[in-house]
Amino acid sequence: MSLFIRLSNRLQILLLQHPNILTSALMKIFYVVDVISYSIVTPQEFLGKRQKIFGNNFAALGRIIVGEYNLTAKIIAEPQQREPYIGRFRCIPERFSKNFLLFLSDQEVKGNTAHKKARSAVLEVVFKPAFNNTESREAKDLLHQLATLAHQHGNPPDLDEISDDIQRTIIQYIMLVLLEVKLSPQQLSSLKTLFFSAKPRESLLISRVKPLAPSANKLQEVKRLEAIALNLIENSPVISRYVPTTDNDLSRTELSTLLLEAIAIAGCLGSESLLRSLLTKVPQDLEIDVEDRFEVLRVVLETARRYAPVNNINTITQAETAVTINGRKRKFPKGTLFSANIGLANLDGTVFKNPLDFNPHRDNLMAALSFNSVGEAKRRECPGRGIAEKMGSDLLVALQCKPTTPVPAKE
Repeated sequence: MSLFIRLSNRLQILLLQHPNILTSALMKIFYVVDVISYSIVTPQEFLGKRQKIFGNNFAALGRIIVGEYNLTAKIIAEPQQREPYIGRFRCIPERFSKNFLLFLSDQEVKGNTAHKKARSAVLEVVFKPAFNNTESREAKDLLHQLATLAHQHGNPPDLDEISDDIQRTIIQYIMLVLLEVKLSPQQLSSLKTLFFSAKPRESLLISRVKPLAPSANKLQEVKRLEAIALNLIENSPVISRYVPTTDNDLSRTELSTLLLEAIAIAGCLGSESLLRSLLTKVPQDLEIDVEDRFEVLRVVLETARRYAPVNNINTITQAETAVTINGRKRKFPKGTLFSANIGLANLDGTVFKNPLDFNPHRDNLMAALSFNSVGEAKRRECPGRGIAEKMGSDLLVALQCKPTTPVPAKE
């Protein structure tokens, strides 16, 4: 395996350094092979094996993976030409809305303000008011019920046993907190299929991913489920109160579509990864003062640093870029696909002492790049960061309190 990884890295470097029609076609083959391997094993295993061999930077997934902290932070902070890449996937852009925040970044590189305006609408209309909803009894009850289930399935719990419950909790929590929507059992089932299904003809994300995406005439089920989700969002109390302004000039349908994609991809999938880590990766002997909410938050942040909920921030270089790989500086031309890897950068030993240790008392914990946050301005920070941190903190408190409330049967 080590020999194959070394050969793959060397060939992908060579192909990326000499872009043309032939090398681009060959890179697609490497991408498919790597993305299958990445999907079978955990991201930590896929990336970790290569990090041990080459250091923080290497070639994989048809791109240059950058795990060096300073370069990763630089890539995140600068204007980003994202093109059709989300995480490890290459997507079909025309299957996303024109206001999809990740792809609007491409226009920002050219000086267009569409990304800033769409992001502003999401923050002002939805996320800032939503923080108060995290204090609702209904929101806290959802997390208490999940904590109770977790305790019933071991310490740490068997994730296979409660995976379905984690996903249901996340969907209900996000829809309740962000949009003030309480889902019926049927609505919850539809959204769970749309957001978490591994089937290309049902999943919002996978139906847009090359080479897995089905043809256009086989998207009926995805479209049906999307229509249900979009109707719930557009007619929610929060969006019903929305009035477009000069600064937030998206129509209700445009804002609702933007939110649907953000909730499905970043909100649900990222939150699932975070909650799974909080349930199983926090050391069992770690003492947490649940009355000190800042201490609780630091445990959430250290969990996100150690086990990144989101890894790859893909971007197209705007100039020739030099990267040190396996001790040797390599130059790549303008237009090369780079992936700023948060998971690796947060384990950079030159920044975080004993990076593999779980230590929520680190002096520089706030320097971690989790939630796509870097620098004082934090202008690229995930809009839902505050909600994710609050959800994680409240779950930790519920877990520490060892809830005994009976869990209602699934409907």
